[in-house]
Amino acid sequence: MPHKSFKLNNEILRSLAQNHNRSFTLEELTTMVSPYPDLVISNNDPIAVERENQARVLEALLFLADHGLIFLNPFTDQSCIR
Repeated sequence: MPHKSFKLNNEILRSLAQNHNRSFTLEELTTMVSPYPDLVISNNDPIAVERENQARVLEALLFLADHGLIFLNPFTDQSCIR
């Protein structure tokens, strides 16, 4: 599992770095990194898939913010690279 998290963290950082002059909401970032192979789950319910993807992206954002790599605004749900 750490390998999957590492890949997702790198994908998020890459996406934010390519757009370093703006911030993104959780939904925008989820769309940017999906369909990322590690986010695909076997479920036919698109809402459940989207929620699972957002939960994984949020976990990655919290990790990156805790390590000072990104800024995650808890009030606006927006992230940007530091």
